[in-house]
Amino acid sequence: MLQAQILSLLLSLGTATRTGGALTPDLVQPWLDKHFPSLVTKAQALRDGATWTEVGALLEAGVTAAQELKGVIAGTARAQFVLSIVQALVKEFAPPSATWLMVLLNSPFTLMLIEMAFKRLFPLG
Repeated sequence: MLQAQILSLLLSLGTATRTGGALTPDLVQPWLDKHFPSLVTKAQALRDGATWTEVGALLEAGVTAAQELKGVIAGTARAQFVLSIVQALVKEFAPPSATWLMVLLNSPFTLMLIEMAFKRLFPLG
Protein backbone atom coordinates (compact mmCIF):
# COMPACT_ATOMS: atom_id res chain seq x y z
CA MET A 1 0.00 0.00 0.00
CA LEU A 2 2.75 2.46 0.97
CA GLN A 3 4.68 1.63 -2.18
CA ALA A 4 1.63 2.44 -4.32
CA GLN A 5 1.17 5.72 -2.45
CA ILE A 6 4.78 6.67 -3.06
CA LEU A 7 4.49 5.78 -6.75
CA SER A 8 1.40 8.01 -7.03
CA LEU A 9 3.19 10.79 -5.17
CA LEU A 10 6.22 10.60 -7.44
CA LEU A 11 4.09 10.66 -10.56
CA SER A 12 2.05 13.59 -9.24
CA LEU A 13 5.22 15.69 -8.96
CA GLY A 14 5.06 16.16 -12.72
CA THR A 15 8.83 15.79 -12.91
CA ALA A 16 10.07 16.22 -16.45
CA THR A 17 12.38 13.62 -17.87
CA ARG A 18 15.50 14.38 -19.85
CA THR A 19 13.45 13.83 -23.00
CA GLY A 20 10.91 16.44 -21.91
CA GLY A 21 8.06 14.10 -21.07
CA ALA A 22 6.61 13.43 -17.63
CA LEU A 23 7.60 10.49 -15.47
CA THR A 24 5.46 7.47 -16.17
CA PRO A 25 4.80 4.31 -14.14
CA ASP A 26 6.89 2.21 -16.53
CA LEU A 27 9.91 4.42 -15.77
CA VAL A 28 9.43 4.58 -12.00
CA GLN A 29 7.86 1.26 -10.96
CA PRO A 30 10.86 -1.01 -11.71
CA TRP A 31 13.14 1.41 -9.86
CA LEU A 32 10.76 1.57 -6.92
CA ASP A 33 10.40 -2.23 -6.83
CA LYS A 34 14.17 -2.53 -6.57
CA HIS A 35 14.82 0.17 -3.94
CA PHE A 36 11.66 0.28 -1.84
CA PRO A 37 12.68 -2.54 0.56
CA SER A 38 16.01 -0.95 1.50
CA LEU A 39 14.47 2.51 1.84
CA VAL A 40 11.79 1.11 4.13
CA THR A 41 14.45 -0.61 6.23
CA LYS A 42 16.27 2.71 6.67
CA ALA A 43 12.98 4.44 7.53
CA GLN A 44 12.04 1.78 10.07
CA ALA A 45 15.21 2.66 11.98
CA LEU A 46 13.53 5.99 12.77
CA ARG A 47 10.96 4.29 14.99
CA ASP A 48 13.19 4.43 18.05
CA GLY A 49 13.39 8.20 18.10
CA ALA A 50 14.80 9.35 14.76
CA THR A 51 18.41 10.36 15.37
CA TRP A 52 20.26 12.61 12.98
CA THR A 53 22.43 9.64 11.95
CA GLU A 54 19.34 7.61 11.01
CA VAL A 55 17.86 10.54 9.08
CA GLY A 56 21.16 11.03 7.27
CA ALA A 57 21.29 7.35 6.37
CA LEU A 58 17.77 7.52 4.93
CA LEU A 59 18.56 10.63 2.90
CA GLU A 60 21.79 9.08 1.62
CA ALA A 61 20.00 5.85 0.69
CA GLY A 62 17.45 7.90 -1.24
CA VAL A 63 20.16 9.82 -3.06
CA THR A 64 22.10 6.66 -3.90
CA ALA A 65 18.97 4.97 -5.22
CA ALA A 66 17.88 8.02 -7.20
CA GLN A 67 21.27 8.22 -8.89
CA GLU A 68 20.19 5.19 -10.91
CA LEU A 69 17.61 7.47 -12.56
CA LYS A 70 20.24 9.98 -13.69
CA GLY A 71 19.52 9.09 -17.30
CA VAL A 72 15.85 9.90 -16.72
CA ILE A 73 15.70 12.79 -14.21
CA ALA A 74 18.01 15.78 -14.36
CA GLY A 75 18.87 18.76 -12.23
CA THR A 76 17.13 19.84 -9.06
CA ALA A 77 14.11 17.65 -9.85
CA ARG A 78 16.09 14.74 -8.48
CA ALA A 79 16.32 16.39 -5.06
CA GLN A 80 12.54 16.91 -4.96
CA PHE A 81 12.10 13.28 -6.02
CA VAL A 82 14.23 12.06 -3.09
CA LEU A 83 12.62 14.48 -0.64
CA SER A 84 9.14 13.28 -1.56
CA ILE A 85 10.09 9.68 -0.88
CA VAL A 86 11.77 10.53 2.42
CA GLN A 87 8.82 12.65 3.57
CA ALA A 88 6.39 9.81 2.87
CA LEU A 89 8.57 7.29 4.70
CA VAL A 90 9.09 9.58 7.68
CA LYS A 91 5.35 10.17 7.99
CA GLU A 92 4.88 6.41 8.03
CA PHE A 93 7.67 5.34 10.36
CA ALA A 94 8.96 8.21 12.54
CA PRO A 95 7.48 8.46 16.03
CA PRO A 96 5.27 11.42 16.97
CA SER A 97 8.10 12.65 19.22
CA ALA A 98 10.18 13.41 16.11
CA THR A 99 8.35 16.61 15.21
CA TRP A 100 11.71 18.26 14.54
CA LEU A 101 12.16 15.93 11.60
CA MET A 102 9.04 17.05 9.75
CA VAL A 103 10.00 20.69 10.35
CA LEU A 104 13.40 19.94 8.81
CA LEU A 105 11.94 18.05 5.85
CA ASN A 106 9.47 20.84 5.10
CA SER A 107 12.28 23.41 4.92
CA PRO A 108 13.65 24.54 1.54
CA PHE A 109 17.07 23.97 3.08
CA THR A 110 16.51 20.22 2.87
CA LEU A 111 16.42 20.31 -0.93
CA MET A 112 19.84 21.97 -0.84
CA LEU A 113 21.13 19.28 1.55
CA ILE A 114 19.93 16.57 -0.80
CA GLU A 115 21.50 18.25 -3.82
CA MET A 116 24.76 18.59 -1.86
CA ALA A 117 24.56 14.87 -1.08
CA PHE A 118 24.27 14.10 -4.79
CA LYS A 119 27.36 16.20 -5.48
CA ARG A 120 29.30 14.65 -2.60
CA LEU A 121 28.40 11.04 -3.45
CA PHE A 122 28.53 11.43 -7.23
CA PRO A 123 30.92 14.30 -8.03
CA LEU A 124 31.09 13.40 -11.71
CA GLY A 125 27.35 13.48 -12.19
